[in-house]
Amino acid sequence: MKKNLWIIIISTIFVCFCIGYLVKYEQDKGLVPKTIQIRENSPAYEYIKPLILVDNSNTSFPELNSLKNTIATYISQAEKSGEAEDISVYYRDMNTGKWTGVNENDLYAPSSMLKVGILMSYLKMAVTDPDVLNEMISYTPKNDSSQFFKPKQLPAGEYSVRDLLVQMIKESDNDALTSLNKAHPQELVDVFNALNIPYPLVSTPKNFMSPEIYSRMFRTLYNATYLPDVYSEEAFKLLSLTDFNQGIVAGVSTSTTVAHKFGEQTDTTNGLITDRELHDCGIVYYPNHPYFLCVMTKGQDFPILSKIISDISKSVFNYVSLQNQ
Repeated sequence: MKKNLWIIIISTIFVCFCIGYLVKYEQDKGLVPKTIQIRENSPAYEYIKPLILVDNSNTSFPELNSLKNTIATYISQAEKSGEAEDISVYYRDMNTGKWTGVNENDLYAPSSMLKVGILMSYLKMAVTDPDVLNEMISYTPKNDSSQFFKPKQLPAGEYSVRDLLVQMIKESDNDALTSLNKAHPQELVDVFNALNIPYPLVSTPKNFMSPEIYSRMFRTLYNATYLPDVYSEEAFKLLSLTDFNQGIVAGVSTSTTVAHKFGEQTDTTNGLITDRELHDCGIVYYPNHPYFLCVMTKGQDFPILSKIISDISKSVFNYVSLQNQ
C-alpha cells in the first residue's frame, strides 16, 4: 500500500512538472501569448479598432518577488489570525508595466468601485457631445443605510451631470450614481464592453471582479487610450479628491497624491451580517515612479479591513521608496 502511494505521489509530481515545462515551452515559442491586446470594439468605427491596453498577465517578473513575498506573508498572518477571510493584492509599476500580485485573480463584489466606469462612460459621451456634462438631472438623497462610510449628501433638486459625477466620486454617493444611471442606462454599458469588464446588470454572480481586471480602468485612464488626454486628466483630478483616506492613502506619505476609488459591500442573511468587503484601488503618484495598487478584502469588521489595506499600502510604499533611494 505504501509503495503504491509513493508511486502515485511521484507520478503526480512528474505530471505537474511536465505540464509546467510545456506551458513555459509554448510561451517561449509564442504558442501561449504572453501579452494580449485589448481593442475597442465600437460600431462607431468602420476601418479601425483602437488599441486600449496590452494585457501582460501571462508574464511574470521575478525581480518583484521580494515585494510579493512580503505581501504574501502579511496576508497569511492576517487570514490566520481571523482579521480577514480573503485578501487580494495587485501591484503594477506604471513606468515599466511590471507587475506582481497575491490572489490577484480572486473575485469580489466591486460595488462602488464601478463608479469609475460610470465616470468614464459620461466622459466618453462628452467627447462627441460636450453638452452632456451640463445636462440637468434630478437627484433625491435617500440616506442609504447600507453604507458604512456614509457620504455627505446634497439637498434634493436638479444638478448638472458634472456636479453629480463629482458627488458620486468624491463622496461615493449611491444616490448620485442612481441618478446618473437612470439618465443614460444604455451608454453606460459601452465602457465596460470596451475594456472587456463585466457589467453588474448583466453579471449574475455577486463576485465578478478581480484586482487584476479592475486595473484596466486605471491603466486605460493613465495611458489616455480610451478617453482624450483632457478627459483622462479630469478623471484623475477628480479621483484624487476622493474623501476616503483610511485605506491606501493612510499608508503613504502625506505629501503623496493618490487617485483612487474605494468600495464597500455588506451581506446579510435574515437581518444578520454574514460578510463585509472593503476594497481600495488607485494610482500612487510616487515621484517619478507612479504605481497602481489594488487591495480587495473580505471579513467582518470594516475598521480592521481598512487597516489591512493601509498596512499593505505602507509596505508597498516603503518598498518603492527603498528601490528609488
